[in-house]
Amino acid sequence: TRSQLLDTEFQPTVTAMCQTGRMNIRVNFNQSFVGAVHARGHNKDYRRPPCMIAGDGSNNITLSVDLFAMPDSHDFCGIVVNNRTDERSLSIAVRIHKTLELADDKFYVITCGNTKYRNARNETSLVSLRLLDGTRRVQEAIFGHNYTLRAEISPVDGAYGFRVKSCLGFDTDNHNVTIIDERGCPDKAKFITKFVYNRNAGTAEATLSAFRFSDTQKQLHLQCEIVLCKESCGEPVCYGDDASSNFAVSKGQIIPREEEAVLHAGTSVFVLSPGDTPLLQPLCDDGAVHPGWLLWLAIALGILLLIMFIINVFLCSAMTCSCARTEIIEKEPSIIEDYDPYRSWHGSQYGSRYSLNGKPGYTSGGSTMNSTRSISTNSDHYAIVHSRPGSRYSGPAHKQHHHHHRGPPSNIGSHYSAK
Repeated sequence: TRSQLLDTEFQPTVTAMCQTGRMNIRVNFNQSFVGAVHARGHNKDYRRPPCMIAGDGSNNITLSVDLFAMPDSHDFCGIVVNNRTDERSLSIAVRIHKTLELADDKFYVITCGNTKYRNARNETSLVSLRLLDGTRRVQEAIFGHNYTLRAEISPVDGAYGFRVKSCLGFDTDNHNVTIIDERGCPDKAKFITKFVYNRNAGTAEATLSAFRFSDTQKQLHLQCEIVLCKESCGEPVCYGDDASSNFAVSKGQIIPREEEAVLHAGTSVFVLSPGDTPLLQPLCDDGAVHPGWLLWLAIALGILLLIMFIINVFLCSAMTCSCARTEIIEKEPSIIEDYDPYRSWHGSQYGSRYSLNGKPGYTSGGSTMNSTRSISTNSDHYAIVHSRPGSRYSGPAHKQHHHHHRGPPSNIGSHYSAK
């Protein structure tokens, strides 16, 4: 039999049904099966009895897995929970041999809670079920307190309406109770009210009184079916409703509409007695900032940054104004400097500052065109010469100081010779 299975192509068919906290996986084979089906986790295989079943030679096999087993429990088989949609997924392996791993083995991922559909705008819409205290989602409820059970479709396209039906409450010990029947009416009026629909917002809300099955089992699981209809599903007329209705239907009946699809949504909460110690950390999806001091710290830092920005703008503006007012002030020339021959005629024969041999001459602070002073390069004495028109002096012929009264101004510069 095993050789025949290997000779033919191995093509198992897998179907699954999720109900009351368990995933029932059925695998059909094209021939008798003597291998094994087991759950798989992240880099880990679960081959213990709650997560594995061996083939007995028949053409089908069924594996039942606990969807709500805790990770430290013996019944945990690697269920992965999507906290946003409450979907639960399981990876399984269908192996030809009970102990060996072969290349023809098949692997599948099964998800409980079909919470997605393609809307008229070709977008993926999600269906969710949440228990709310006001606008805040809760994971821990107080026994006997009222909460809002909200079913929601997001995003809403307006092409599909929906109706909530077949809601169950159950625990991990297989205790279960129907709270909304298949018509969408409350089955246990003391637990839950009728759903009120808001088509524009894509929500349906009912008031639920928190309950549990025993004092020892505090975790409560809620699961509902969401029916999609073209345009509108209508609302059920339940027992106790007002007799007036827009539709001629009898009480206890639903308005007939063509159902396009049925989705499943669920949520889980811990139901505590008043005064019990919380088992979980509070959720932070209510739109508020947690912890509270973080908001004030962010505000303080924002104010400090704003002050620093204002100071920087002020300083930059002040520096810009200071630079704009700075000008290069040039000294205005005096009347004497306009006629200073040493300033304008460097190297010329008229009042040259430099001696012929290239050594600098003596600059007189009060020199004009009428008098010049030079330093003799061949003597340690200063020679002060008053020039007159036509007068010439040779350096070596005058080795002593000559004292003359300043004569009339000369328009012609003096000639000096130096060796």
